[in-house]
Amino acid sequence: MYQIEKLQENKFYIKATGTFPPPVAERFVKEFNELTKNAKNDLSIIVDITDAILLKFDSIEIILDLFKKNNTKLYRSAFIIANNPPLSKEIKYIIDKAASPNRKIVSSLDEAKQWIGIEDVIIKKKE
Repeated sequence: MYQIEKLQENKFYIKATGTFPPPVAERFVKEFNELTKNAKNDLSIIVDITDAILLKFDSIEIILDLFKKNNTKLYRSAFIIANNPPLSKEIKYIIDKAASPNRKIVSSLDEAKQWIGIEDVIIKKKE
């Protein structure tokens, strides 16, 4: 599962929980592309995967393709990973393959907010 919150014009917070099977990854890519279609080179994203589990390889490929296509739009992104060594390795692999110095693995929301340049993250409750 996932939730996407628009924080500011081209700044987003993405919360991923549980597993991320390919159909969910594909739905995420479609929704994310729609939300970010007007971003130029100022896209900033916090990806919170502290409650995620291991990704499926097919999902990794889908996400990797999205990241590669968004490299030109990306200003900064931070991936919050708590104490989950296997997931840390998966995300590091994705970040390495998507090759951008603007992506960073961080250990807390505060570090992520500082990296992308925002003060608050306000999550709207889903109805």
